[in-house]
Amino acid sequence: MHYRDFIDENRDNIIRDVQRLVRIKSVDDTPAEGMPFGQGIGEALNEALQISEELGFVTCNLDGYAGYAEAGEGEETVGILVHMDVVPEGEGWSLAPYGGEVKDGKIYGRGTSDDKGPAVAALYALKAVVQSGAALNRRVRVIFGTNEEISSKCMEYYIEKCGEVDTGFTPDANFPLIHGEKPILQGEIAFTDSKEATAPCLVEISGGKAANMVADNCRAVLLVQVGQSFEEAFKAYCKKHVLKGIYKQEDAKHVLELSGASSHGSRPQEGINAIAHMVEFLSALPLNRGSEFAKEYMEKIGLDTDGTKLGIAKKDEFGETTLCVGTIRTENGNFIVGVDVRYPLTLKDEARALFAGALKEKNLVYEEKAYKAGLYMPLDSSLVKTLMKCYSEETGDSTTPAFTIGGGTYARSMKNILGFGMVFPGEEEVMHKRDEYVQIDKLLTATKIYAAAIIALAADEE
Repeated sequence: MHYRDFIDENRDNIIRDVQRLVRIKSVDDTPAEGMPFGQGIGEALNEALQISEELGFVTCNLDGYAGYAEAGEGEETVGILVHMDVVPEGEGWSLAPYGGEVKDGKIYGRGTSDDKGPAVAALYALKAVVQSGAALNRRVRVIFGTNEEISSKCMEYYIEKCGEVDTGFTPDANFPLIHGEKPILQGEIAFTDSKEATAPCLVEISGGKAANMVADNCRAVLLVQVGQSFEEAFKAYCKKHVLKGIYKQEDAKHVLELSGASSHGSRPQEGINAIAHMVEFLSALPLNRGSEFAKEYMEKIGLDTDGTKLGIAKKDEFGETTLCVGTIRTENGNFIVGVDVRYPLTLKDEARALFAGALKEKNLVYEEKAYKAGLYMPLDSSLVKTLMKCYSEETGDSTTPAFTIGGGTYARSMKNILGFGMVFPGEEEVMHKRDEYVQIDKLLTATKIYAAAIIALAADEE
């Protein structure tokens, strides 16, 4: 049977297995026994391995950090790196974020695009190749990670236990192919405020879900004087900026809630940052404690998405710096802001020093939480040419070139790995957004592309 026929015949099974994974809320959480990143992620990993066993693959669970499904023989290994963890769902969904509902030819739910749908595509691509009778002269492993959205510690654990694969790809990006990725820095900036906490003042501020998501919500609690209210000013600000805001009075404390629109941390310009707008509003109020922080924030970060005010804006032929404010919280009298910064990829390891230097110049206290070096593979390299050929032959698209991105994928985790789909050229980017979905027809096409890639990488005689 040709691999394309097998994939078409298993359309319903592919949909079913995507739903099985999406219906598990696998967000980073408190560690549990055998589940280092929380019960939800652990359950998703177990379910992925169960699906793999049902498809007839040899499987392995690496202490809950990672797992894999394997087929083929040989000393060399082709790796297909996928992940079971997802970012938090955020707000404003029109369908259940973990429902896996099929509507208008799409499967909806957190993880359908990033990265559970692609994981199922990889599994069925490998099964289709096996069913086709192609002789795999290399082992092929679909490797399930569990911590990609935070720091990829899962892949560090995999490498420690199993070593690196020889070549492969990760279906956690875009077609036709990603041959470069920006350096990524994630951490927290601590703002202080020397004013006394007497009314009127900012008591608490919180918002956002993760550093690599534009914050779509922010909540501020103000202590006010008797008879004082900032409600009319808040409503006017929301109207001016076309934002949804709620103002609640609870005796001397007034609660402000602001909604924005999330987007991926690599594309902060596509979102509406609720934290930035809340702080901008607070900076105009006659506050005691809180005003100093808000004004410093606006002076050094503001509404920028390229880091101009922070002094980190850079640009090269592949793109420019992006700055995403993803979280904020009040801690020990300080205001802690979580940021995600992505530098042009030609800067490579210079990015780390440039960022540290810029923050020092601005007198800001910063704690790094994660760092991923940039990635670049020349267009004339063997892996780039092979994967581009597979994409072109399966889709008929021979004009769209490989390109570079600001997003971070598992391609950075091992040598000789590149981001390969599943988002097609011109297709809406829905990773990390509300109402995330995968188009079923595109899911099947991607599965066929991956099957072709597996044959090209694992069935050759070289």
